Amino acid sequence: MAERKDDDEKAVGYGGSQGMNQGMQVLSYLISGVVLYGGLGWLGDHYLGTGFLLPVGIILGAGFGIYLVVKRFGETAASAAAPPAPIGTDATTTDTQATRKTGEGTT
Repeated sequence: MAERKDDDEKAVGYGGSQGMNQGMQVLSYLISGVVLYGGLGWLGDHYLGTGFLLPVGIILGAGFGIYLVVKRFGETAASAAAPPAPIGTDATTTDTQATRKTGEGTT
């Protein structure tokens, strides 16, 4: 049986599915934050006899969901945008270390 070329390309380079996976993760963070904190707000309203904890929980859940999305996926974008170190240089060396002469700056 012949293998399909499309399956091989998607397995190696993810094709277009990587963006779909990230989108689904973002959506799940937002929905789960609203559901979790909205549920906690509803429980608080139910047991305490109040009426304001459900909307507060929904708003806080949406806020925490957005925070998690920015924290989780913002680092990936920032690290991908950083230029790589030039070939042949040590990434931990700073300008002052590179220009310092032997014995200079010691007492």
